[in-house]
Amino acid sequence: MALYFDFHFHPLGKRFLEKFNDVERQSKQCTEPVALPRIGGGVDPLLGHIFRSQACVSQSVKGGIKLGVANIVVMEHVFATRQGVLNLLELEVGGKKVIVPLDNRYIDFVHNSQGSYNQLMSKELAFYQWVAGQVDLRHSINLLSRKNENGPQLQESKLNLVLAIEGGHGLSKRLISQFAGEFDPVKTVQEYRNNKSVDFLYLTLTHLSHVREQPLCSHAYGFKLVKGLPEAMPQINGLTLLGKQVVRACVDTKENKHPILIDIKHMSLVGRHDFYTYRRHLLDKRPDGFKPPKEVDGKPWWPIIATHMGITGFASGEMRDFIKKHGIERGNETSVRVKLSRKKAATLPEGIGLDKVSFNPTSVGLFDDDIEEIVRSRGLIGISLDARILGFEGVKGRLLQPEYDYFSREDFAILFPDMAQKLSIVEPVEEGTEGALEKEAAPATTESLIASRGKRELYLFCLNVLHTVAVINRMPDKERHGKDGWDYVCVGSDYDGLIDSIQAANTAELLPRFEQELQSFLPLAEKAYFKAHDDVPDLLPKAGGKAEVKRVLRKLFYDNGERFIQDWWSPIKAGAKAIPDKEIV
Repeated sequence: MALYFDFHFHPLGKRFLEKFNDVERQSKQCTEPVALPRIGGGVDPLLGHIFRSQACVSQSVKGGIKLGVANIVVMEHVFATRQGVLNLLELEVGGKKVIVPLDNRYIDFVHNSQGSYNQLMSKELAFYQWVAGQVDLRHSINLLSRKNENGPQLQESKLNLVLAIEGGHGLSKRLISQFAGEFDPVKTVQEYRNNKSVDFLYLTLTHLSHVREQPLCSHAYGFKLVKGLPEAMPQINGLTLLGKQVVRACVDTKENKHPILIDIKHMSLVGRHDFYTYRRHLLDKRPDGFKPPKEVDGKPWWPIIATHMGITGFASGEMRDFIKKHGIERGNETSVRVKLSRKKAATLPEGIGLDKVSFNPTSVGLFDDDIEEIVRSRGLIGISLDARILGFEGVKGRLLQPEYDYFSREDFAILFPDMAQKLSIVEPVEEGTEGALEKEAAPATTESLIASRGKRELYLFCLNVLHTVAVINRMPDKERHGKDGWDYVCVGSDYDGLIDSIQAANTAELLPRFEQELQSFLPLAEKAYFKAHDDVPDLLPKAGGKAEVKRVLRKLFYDNGERFIQDWWSPIKAGAKAIPDKEIV
């Protein structure tokens, strides 16, 4: 079986949420898929299949994932608000869960400020460590660490994982949504870096909400399960001073040789720009004895990574051309809402109507200049398998539903100073009009005339990758370090991160079949991309006049990820072949 790499997923995430008590969570079923109650199984497709297991440990092993980055993510207060669709998370009948097996004690802990986010992070970290120590599981995990005496070693019969943190709020030791308690995320970072029992590859600095007790960076709007939650909207200006201190604490190697990278996913556009500027300042000025993380070719090396992304299709400086309307939403005066049009990705080579597909224009995705910044840093880009992030729209969405984005008022004024002078009041978006997790529901007579949802998603995945490669291959050879665009992309699925995964790869088990399908779709998508875009450089490499599709797909699905981990993080040794774990009855 071919090998696979995942830059960002949550193989124990849903099992962790199933039981709040640590001992109750420790069972032989912890690496198996979570079983949804009967009603939940019926409701889940209507919500985009976000509750079912997509990449638990056993699914990941069966799908051939040899190496991946497992993210610890702590439930934010916005998920515990008990509003709208979130009520389904706690629904019980006769004392039994009927939608999703999520322990209500977890929601109570967050909603009622019973402790800190860091306490929850510590619980999930301990769960990963417990699972890694078990020898009687059908499929188990191997946690890789630079701090082990013999360095990180792969084990053939296990899911080899590098740990990461999604959301800087996991560093907060203050009471959730309160201002009481220890307030020193820099100290928390230093504690993790000095702790020999844990090792993190990266920190995603922010996530899906404004965390008022520890503001590190404005976030890119992405929480669409419930409308009108102010904390889900960006509220502060870019990268804060505290955020800069956390960034430095992660990467300065003056006193510790195990840096933690910064993942730019979920950072606002202004936050990303601030981060690029601050990174250059640290590398160029070396304030207070700052020591760069590594060197390559005699120069400091600090790669920028973006781990589970979609592509907007244009440069950030062009965004104003895609803004159709902007204003202050009534009841949410801390941010600016913009109504966006989309950049056409291509016209599909099948179907006779509604055959155009577009990129997702919102700022949670990468702009062309983000891609260039990552490449100059010798970084890596993970392409998400979330259909919405890739730009998928149902028939209703393509015909009727606009795309909305939100910026903090300060960020908006920096990006669009003239537009910020005239901010009218706009009415809130009505529930259900945004299509956050819209299920494709085209009438049969219409569906027969257009490409199916599954095919459109396959094309969109290809087009997101191809556009990334096109942007890179337009760069001067020196800026891309003599490499091809295909050397900078990998898969960052975001499996089990409450995503509507694309049908061709809706679970990790389907990754081999997904790669096989792409062998025929990628050349077709390339032709469609050429027709829709001007001045496109070479994309698929050719040998003997034939596109080397299999070779670039191997780079995308495994080679680039492993190479990046080997080059940046630590040389990984192939350990002795482990004895396969016995089957559990």
